[in-house]
Amino acid sequence: MPPTNNKRRNPRRRVTSARHQPSQTGDIANKTQTSRGPGKPDGPVIYPMIFAGPLRRLYAFTIDLGLILMVVYTVAPISGNAMFNTNAAPQDLLFFFGYFVIPTTLWGRTPGKWVAGTVVVDSDGRTPGPAAIPREMIGRFVSTISVGLGLAWLVFDPKRQGWHDKIAGTFVVANPYSGGPKFMRDFFKIGEKTYGDRTGPATDSTDRTDGAPIRSNPEFPDRIRPDSDK
Repeated sequence: MPPTNNKRRNPRRRVTSARHQPSQTGDIANKTQTSRGPGKPDGPVIYPMIFAGPLRRLYAFTIDLGLILMVVYTVAPISGNAMFNTNAAPQDLLFFFGYFVIPTTLWGRTPGKWVAGTVVVDSDGRTPGPAAIPREMIGRFVSTISVGLGLAWLVFDPKRQGWHDKIAGTFVVANPYSGGPKFMRDFFKIGEKTYGDRTGPATDSTDRTDGAPIRSNPEFPDRIRPDSDK
């Protein structure tokens, strides 16, 4: 007679098969997406007007300066005085035009700004386009010859504008679609100023020329046109 198994099965115990086990793939993907930041939308981007703080601006400037110095000390010795020399002013101007003006015109950022997670925009939150030319050529010259006062002005300006930004009517804002790991983005939020939010629902808003709503901000009341009918 075969032996019988007298062990009773607990009816409350439920055997969970592999297909009923909760999947952690979605949680991992969500955490990865959160650490990388939001995905960039298709088409023209309107960046939220969150003015980049002095630390983030200094970080971008340091990266640009380091890259330029690397190019100078690498190319100058092998160029035979054809670059980065007192007799090579046209070539040097062409290099700086290609490094600062063209990327800022097309994408609103230099390599340093791309790494630091900042972007140059106009008053509508779009990349400046041709407005970057007076900003980078005339504005930076004026800001620099004033013993750096035009650059340091952004520390005290409520909209974080240097003189070169005021001349061209541009702003440097935080780019939510770049800027490295989340802990770096959180660190560089120190000193940022918010000036309206295009990503959420608008309150106390008015129509712009393109019909998009703007959230009002009591710190910058001039952003919203007064409604004379009310």
